Amino acid sequence: MNQEEIVLPALSKSLIEKLDKLFPDKCAVLTDSDREIWLKVGQRKVVEFLQQKYDEQLQDNIITKDLE
Repeated sequence: MNQEEIVLPALSKSLIEKLDKLFPDKCAVLTDSDREIWLKVGQRKVVEFLQQKYDEQLQDNIITKDLE
C-alpha cells in the first residue's frame, strides 16, 4: 500500500507530543545492540510518520488547532 493512500483517524497534537517524549529523536548509545538501535529507529519513524500525517490533516482542514 502506498503511503499516499493511507487514511488515518483525526490525530491530536497531545498524542504526537506524548509519543515524541516517549520516543525522542536522539543518537544511539555505543552500548546499544544493533537490534536495540533498529527498534529505536522504528519507534522514531512512527512518531515522524504520525507528525507528518497530523500536519497534512491540519493543512487539509480535517482537524483544527482549536480541537487539540
